[in-house]
Amino acid sequence: MDLRKIENLIHVADQGSFSKAASVLGIAQSALGRQVRKLEDECGCALLYRNGRGVSLTPDGEKLLDRLRPLLRQMDHVVTEFHNDQKSPSGQVTLGLTPTLSHMVGTRLVAEVWKRHPRIQLNIITGYSGYVLEWLTNARVDIAVLHDARRSQHIAVDPLAELDLALVSPPQSLSPAARAMPTIAFAQLRDLALVLPTRNHGLRRTLEHAATQADMPLNVTFEIDALELMKEIVVEGLAHTVLGLPAVIKEVASGQLIARRIVDPGLSTRLMLATASSRPLTQAVKIVQGILREVLGEMTATEPYRAGMRMVGD
Repeated sequence: MDLRKIENLIHVADQGSFSKAASVLGIAQSALGRQVRKLEDECGCALLYRNGRGVSLTPDGEKLLDRLRPLLRQMDHVVTEFHNDQKSPSGQVTLGLTPTLSHMVGTRLVAEVWKRHPRIQLNIITGYSGYVLEWLTNARVDIAVLHDARRSQHIAVDPLAELDLALVSPPQSLSPAARAMPTIAFAQLRDLALVLPTRNHGLRRTLEHAATQADMPLNVTFEIDALELMKEIVVEGLAHTVLGLPAVIKEVASGQLIARRIVDPGLSTRLMLATASSRPLTQAVKIVQGILREVLGEMTATEPYRAGMRMVGD
């Protein structure tokens, strides 16, 4: 049944006249009459009484419109609601972040999304890359930011930013000369006790690859999948660790930790924006992605992040 024919019938019934309805609709009266006649043929009954004074609904016509008017109102409501959503998007978005990135941008990202799009509910859950990747695959999160993730059959990735890696040490373990050095050669990590995340983390895999290339085993004394605990272990002088420079900005500024950028070779970890290939992205998800890129871009352009972090990709 053609929706336009139903709407035309309603106009005729409301106006009580083909001529008046045709004028309102902006079509020829003869064309309007043919459409109503076709509708009556489809229904197998007369829907209008026609007389010299105008038209009125037959009992069958009234019965038909009584059933169809609520459906038409519901369709109008759906279209209006969709239009409003385009102007003011809504919905829930769950974002998976690594501890480093959550520490860096979590608060600002939540604030920006809430300020600009209060109808979008942003939820953030934090875990190391291996866990976050599993959450993305299992649809626990809508989008994720991972360290050095690779595109696969089920996961699409786009580069976001690159973080330089630094050896993070307790000040009491270093000589004054070492504390003053901004860099340290990778080979000097050979005999250091390290606290590192497990191999579920992309950063750990980056280090292991560099160690294999240098034929230099790492002395991993502690394996900890908790960023704050790793830093506390270093503060206590139990071990050193390797992190992206932005992850320890506050502790370095306060003198709790010393961070020296690793060179020869220089090491970095790439932050990748990951989505599930099989799930379409809602408008709310796309908005959160855009704001995340914007927040990261602003951070990389300012101190102290500019020294150890840069945007990559588009």
